[in-house]
Amino acid sequence: MKNLLRIATILLLHLWMNPCTSQGTYVPPKIPGKYENELKEAVLLSQGGQVEQSIHIITDIIRRYPDWTDPRRELAHIYYEVGQKQAAIEQLETIVALDSVTHLQDLYTLGRIYEDVTEPSNALACYDAVIRLGANQQALVDKARANKITLEKKKELWKGDDTIQFTSFDADINTPNHESLGRWTLDGQTMIFTRLVGEQEDIYFATFDTAATLWRVEDFAYNSPQNEGAHAISPDGKYLIFTSCLRQDSYGSCDLYLSYKQQGKWTKPVNMGPVFNGAAWDGQPCFGLDGLSLFYSSGRPGGMGGRDIWYVYQIAAGKWSAPVNAGPEINTADDEESPFVHFDGQTLYFMRNGKQGLGGYDLYMSHRAINGKWEASENLGAPINTGADEGALTLHPDGTRAIITRKTEKAKNDLFEFNLPEKFKSVPQQALRVTIKDIVSGQPVRARLEVFEVSDFDTIRTSQWTDEDGLISVALRSKTSYGVMAMADDYLMYSVNLEPDTSALRLLDIKLTPLASAADKVIVLQNVFFETGSAALLPTSDPELNKLLWTLRKNIAMKMEIRGHTDNVGDEKANQKLSEARAKAVYDYLTGRGIETSRLTYIGFGETQPIADNATAEGRKQNRRTEFKIISN
Repeated sequence: MKNLLRIATILLLHLWMNPCTSQGTYVPPKIPGKYENELKEAVLLSQGGQVEQSIHIITDIIRRYPDWTDPRRELAHIYYEVGQKQAAIEQLETIVALDSVTHLQDLYTLGRIYEDVTEPSNALACYDAVIRLGANQQALVDKARANKITLEKKKELWKGDDTIQFTSFDADINTPNHESLGRWTLDGQTMIFTRLVGEQEDIYFATFDTAATLWRVEDFAYNSPQNEGAHAISPDGKYLIFTSCLRQDSYGSCDLYLSYKQQGKWTKPVNMGPVFNGAAWDGQPCFGLDGLSLFYSSGRPGGMGGRDIWYVYQIAAGKWSAPVNAGPEINTADDEESPFVHFDGQTLYFMRNGKQGLGGYDLYMSHRAINGKWEASENLGAPINTGADEGALTLHPDGTRAIITRKTEKAKNDLFEFNLPEKFKSVPQQALRVTIKDIVSGQPVRARLEVFEVSDFDTIRTSQWTDEDGLISVALRSKTSYGVMAMADDYLMYSVNLEPDTSALRLLDIKLTPLASAADKVIVLQNVFFETGSAALLPTSDPELNKLLWTLRKNIAMKMEIRGHTDNVGDEKANQKLSEARAKAVYDYLTGRGIETSRLTYIGFGETQPIADNATAEGRKQNRRTEFKIISN
């Protein structure tokens, strides 16, 4: 019956041809004073928080007097306030079906709620009807006309993608309480989220196994009565930054706090200090690429109005730049909040509450251009955005799966997962987890790891230090070739080339050779490349050769021999000549940049010293190599 009534109401709105079809003839039924008083008491109960009891009383009144519109209007208001918008729509549809002219304000309100639930065509029908029937209510007609103009400008945003399906997380994550802001670690096996129980907000960790099955949910060891939330986790999962308000060490209303993982346990959180925090509201942080920058929302002075997205970047160990505004392509006079930079470092998702959106907070995205600046932001449109608030979109490292916080019909926030449409996806990422140890003692080495895309010519994409356990995790693009170099004081440099790969996680164990035991050691330069059949160095060799140059400059007594090798394809004499020429090309590169010729020699071995089977393509590739041998240090 309800569905039939709704269909009839919508048809009436869409097909309204003549204002005379409804003359405002509604006459409210005669109601005993007892029920009028009951309605007043029910409204007071709802205002006092006793919503269920209020709904029960008003529903009983409607059952007795179905044509009395006052209780339906109050019930619609209560349903809307608790987030049950479809239930509110049903009551308003019944009211306007009785007589829309008399209930023109209800018809306008119905249009507003249709916008909230992403039914723009029905909202437009309501506004059209108000404009047609509101000859004696010009102020309301003006509001309806303004809403109609705004709504028609957003038609493209309302065009939803029917392929998007929102899936609620496991009941161990989405409880009867409020859950929000789910964020993955780089390996995709831990999601951090907040849970609000009553007035208490805390941080939780959900751990998944390799089959993406929920394993356990644990709370943060330093949850406190001051509330912890609006958090960020570093790509390697070792640093947790969160927002907490009104603590004794606060610089303002809400500040950012840091905890880091030491020997498997989180440290006591500390205020991040005046670079990050000020007298204004500061919160909702997000790490940038590889943890070397931090984005957050702030109401600090110097912005573009409201809360803006700002960022700081690391300039030295433990030292950060002054806050930088993300600029006019991101920030407006409205509020921009909850930034999330995907692990690709080039895609930013955030919330904005401007009137140009579909209503409330909408989700937007922006890409970073080649020049390092953010491009104009784009609204993600329906059904990701609706007329209500959407918040805190984050992505899985695969660049496809997204997490969003949405309010359910039970008026609580839950976490949902969905696949982003292709045009909104980020570049798929994978985690590279590296362990660096001393090859002699087996002890961890605190080393600098440098990673570069082989195709990007002399570009060090990341440069980070391992922790005290010799561990580090960095983000890589899937299906991309990388050069990896590890360096530490008093050790020989180490290099490896990573072929394109699509796995979610790579493990790399690096063994560094101490200089004290380096004599006669032979090290392969894994990222030195030549033109095919030629001794001409490719520009992609520059990062590794520059590190070899740095090693020689840092160790002024070091002498080495550059060695060239080929596979067994082709003429043996030609291969011998090619290997010598390639070794000399590296020799020339180094001596041409100031290394004394007395410290270097070069030799070619042709195809005489294979280290792999020349019968396979992979074996031949390993045999085509350039090395250096330490003569003395």
